[in-house]
Amino acid sequence: MPPLLFGLIITKYFQGVYDDEITLVKLPLYIVLFLLGLAIAQSIYFYPLLPDIVGSHFDAAGKANGSSSKLGYFITYLVSLAITSSFTLFLILKLLPTSAINLPHREYWLSDEQREQTLSFFNVHMSWFGVATMGLMIAIFHLTFLANLNPIKNLDSGITWALLGAFFAFIAWWIVVLLRRFPAPP
Repeated sequence: MPPLLFGLIITKYFQGVYDDEITLVKLPLYIVLFLLGLAIAQSIYFYPLLPDIVGSHFDAAGKANGSSSKLGYFITYLVSLAITSSFTLFLILKLLPTSAINLPHREYWLSDEQREQTLSFFNVHMSWFGVATMGLMIAIFHLTFLANLNPIKNLDSGITWALLGAFFAFIAWWIVVLLRRFPAPP
């Protein structure tokens, strides 16, 4: 997909234009599949290079202060990515009673007339949250792989904090889009 078309689709999504909802639903799925492929390639590349015991927890300064077996670390990585990439939230939301869904003005937005469109929006919106979370996880794990290849096992905390800052900025934007999509009922 050319970058210009990708940008157009993202812009339409965040403006609330849903003339091509199939594309809006499929795009995060395609990105997640790409990220999963990237994570598998990353794992295949780094697994033989890393020591049997790897630093698995790092403090705010980037110093390793916890370790695990290499196999355990990679299993944790791949299982957490598999859970993050799950697109089953939409199915779960359909089964929940209205009282269990936390949403501004939920009585209106989850009424019989609005429920299907609201849940459809949530499906796409939560999918983008999953894409951002997977991207963050892959980047952070990449940094930990690099740190474990370094004899002093030091994580680049500057890049880590920049990634977290970008993720929190995305979350803020994501919340604004959510709140703008569900204003007070007319």
